[in-house]
Amino acid sequence: MKRKILVPAMLSVLIAVTACGHKKDSKKKKEASRQDLSAVIEEPVSSEALEDITAEWPAPSKEAITAMKDKYGSPSSVTENMVVWEQTEPFNRTVVFKEQINHLFPVQHSDVLMQTVSYRVPLDKVGQLAEFDGSLIVDRTKGTISSRNNKEEMNILALNLADKIIKGETTVEQARREYKSNAELILAGRTSPLVSKLRFHSRGNTSDPDTLMQSQEGEY
Repeated sequence: MKRKILVPAMLSVLIAVTACGHKKDSKKKKEASRQDLSAVIEEPVSSEALEDITAEWPAPSKEAITAMKDKYGSPSSVTENMVVWEQTEPFNRTVVFKEQINHLFPVQHSDVLMQTVSYRVPLDKVGQLAEFDGSLIVDRTKGTISSRNNKEEMNILALNLADKIIKGETTVEQARREYKSNAELILAGRTSPLVSKLRFHSRGNTSDPDTLMQSQEGEY
């Protein structure tokens, strides 16, 4: 009788251990899946992978992703924080971020779309560009200027006006007024030459590696 009682008891223990093992395996698979989503997925990025990673992203970011995907095709890479397209002419790079940065100029919007061009910005003009639009990003060493907004048209507008400031064709105050008037056209569904395409071309090497400082004796 004891043997008949022990066998079912042992089987119950075995089943419980097996079930516990299955739960642990399932948990590990789910954790591995989450880790996969946080890793970089490189080209080609499938529509399914893109949708899975960006499913919980805010609406402005998802709208920008759709617009860029429709224009430039599948992205080059995607992470849990950004979607990247390389060589999106006339831009060197196009990036949509999950993070929303609130921006009140010229009207309230979320900066989620950043686009970069090669451009050597003179040092005495960097401050003027920052005064004109705080979402213009100058990388002097690399020789690039980036604009961050919510629409490509607004990035093109900002970069065209930045070029006019750099060339001395307009003042910061005039550029801000022109930015506002053109933004109103975009919101009304209209267009202008300043938002249709970039009106300048980068030529030659735009990088600036700066100058080497000779270390003094005893210094690193």
